[in-house]
Amino acid sequence: MKLIVRSLATKFKISAFRPQLLIGSFITYNFLRQNLVRMDSFQNTIATDCHPNCAVVVIKLKNQNPQTLKAIKSIIDIENKFPKTEDQELQPVLIGVGFQTKYWEKLSNKRQPDYEPRVGQYGNLPYGQGDLILHIKGETFSQTFEAVQQAISQLPTGSYEVLSEKYGFKYQDGRDLSGFLDGTMNPAIYNQRVQVGVNQQNGSYLIHQVWQHKLPYINSLPVEQQEQMVGRRKPNSLELSPPPKESHVARTRDENNKRLLIVRQSMPYGTNTGEHGLLFLAYAKDVNNFNIMLDRMTGKPDGINDQIMQMSINTFGNYYYIPSIDELHSL
Repeated sequence: MKLIVRSLATKFKISAFRPQLLIGSFITYNFLRQNLVRMDSFQNTIATDCHPNCAVVVIKLKNQNPQTLKAIKSIIDIENKFPKTEDQELQPVLIGVGFQTKYWEKLSNKRQPDYEPRVGQYGNLPYGQGDLILHIKGETFSQTFEAVQQAISQLPTGSYEVLSEKYGFKYQDGRDLSGFLDGTMNPAIYNQRVQVGVNQQNGSYLIHQVWQHKLPYINSLPVEQQEQMVGRRKPNSLELSPPPKESHVARTRDENNKRLLIVRQSMPYGTNTGEHGLLFLAYAKDVNNFNIMLDRMTGKPDGINDQIMQMSINTFGNYYYIPSIDELHSL
């Protein structure tokens, strides 16, 4: 019994000789844990691994009245309707809710960065419309689809317009549809992803882009040429040494070849006979590394462009703020 008391005292930083405070803290801790209260914590999609399926829904909001904001705040609670089994480490559905940064500026009265469209030698990075984004991870497509269905149904009729609803999936052993492994340099440990992806307010910034792959063109190229464009070996993702100056590896690092850390959550999407490519999703504590990457991909400041933009067409892009649970509930 003494060992238990000392253990609990250490957990709650309370003297073991003050049992009334200790018991009270223990009861409060268990109440909060059992009732899934997550105030002042970050949203679950930021630092967890990718599930086998995902959905990204971009929504235009027609108003920001209390009823609409209340519905948005409740969307993250939908994940609790999909309880995990004994052999699952994570819940089978995780939901992240975010606002386009300038829309969040209006809601929070805090100045926010905006996404800038860019023009490059091999293609452009356009500015995508939309005020609200839902990033949903699911163990199965059925669960992912159902979570999207429930989230949209909670929004008041006439308060929104869905601009885009796309579903991603794990391909082979985590590869992009081009055949290259995706996210090779992603922070591997949960605590590392938290450090990279979560700011002091327990919020995060999400970049979302849609890349439509030119698979016939990609497959027409010799593998060695593809590797030169990407900067990695196709079978095992080993980095070329040194990476070609126009490769994706080189252009998504800073001018001193330093890696720019972000938490990638990207997944392939689409159909064989229709549109297909990559739903690029990545989190970071601020947008600085995103901006450096996008600038360098489109030739700033040295005029060298990212050859990967010859392999894929960017059709959508924007920044979103993913508020902490506390920030979301305070709306």
